[in-house]
Amino acid sequence: MNRLDKLFLESKEINITNDDKIVIFSDLHLGNGRRNDDFKRNSESFIKVLKDYYLKNDFTLILNGDVEELYKFTLKTIKKSWSELYTIFDEFNNKGKLFKIFGNHDYELAINKHLKTGFELYESLKLKYNDNDIFIYHGHQTGSWIEQYSKIALFFIKYLFRQIENKIEPIESHKVYKAESNAYCHSKMRKSISILGHTHRPLFESHSKLDSLKLIIEKLIDRYSKSFDDERKLKISNQINRYKSELDKLISSKEVYHKRNSLYEDGMIVPCLFNSGSITGKHGFTGLEIKNGKIALIYWFDILNSQRYLDYKGVKHKKFQDTNFHKAILKKDSLDYLFSRIKLLC
Repeated sequence: MNRLDKLFLESKEINITNDDKIVIFSDLHLGNGRRNDDFKRNSESFIKVLKDYYLKNDFTLILNGDVEELYKFTLKTIKKSWSELYTIFDEFNNKGKLFKIFGNHDYELAINKHLKTGFELYESLKLKYNDNDIFIYHGHQTGSWIEQYSKIALFFIKYLFRQIENKIEPIESHKVYKAESNAYCHSKMRKSISILGHTHRPLFESHSKLDSLKLIIEKLIDRYSKSFDDERKLKISNQINRYKSELDKLISSKEVYHKRNSLYEDGMIVPCLFNSGSITGKHGFTGLEIKNGKIALIYWFDILNSQRYLDYKGVKHKKFQDTNFHKAILKKDSLDYLFSRIKLLC
């Protein structure tokens, strides 16, 4: 807690208003562009929307850690493999609209002066909104001392990771919970909103996907019980079955770290913890947008690979230009409303 508070107090502050447009992405894990590069799966869609949507629409881009996969690849190899993407980063940077935070997988950039990406590096940022704080950091700082990575620890970690043939191993369930729980407690203490990456698990208002699905199903059951129209009841029943199918699939998946509920305490959950997820998802990638005084969890996907959110009630989606890429708004809420809830519940 002391380490997080020190980071909070020393963060670079940026004042924002309802006129600002910000997008936050984390965990790109850029590699060599080949089979064992986790970024490659969603590279086409990410590069397209970053250039033709976020850059063209004058968004500020915040990269919240683990941009480069330096455990397994050299910076030279990464920059050569994804030169088009670095050119886009340059365009954001030239407009004064790029903030790059380091994580544990690209921590080497912060300690090795010979490695240069051309962008200023931060360990955290603090957005000031109407005298409220939005604290953005990667999230590895919530773990043990070894996750802070000294130069010696980094050497051994890189050696071990380069023995792994493919995939980044998911963080163990108990470590995910510990990271989130520590971040949640600090955010609650400071009555702030905290935005993390690191765990690859999207969170909105301190709720995981598992929590959110359960809440949606409960609300739909309540609507079903209060409806007297057979046609409407059938429609609600179909919606319940669709969400229940997704819930069952999540529960039965091998990725056990997604199953942990975000119940960090016995009382009312304070809506102070958010996570942008990652760019390395199987069917698309998630991020967080802040604009017009609202924060939204967004999901970009290719309909040739996934059609999950095309007919979900309450999930707005829109096709992007003449591509197969769609943007879905999974959740959205007002910052003023969120901070009011945080202050009243803390």
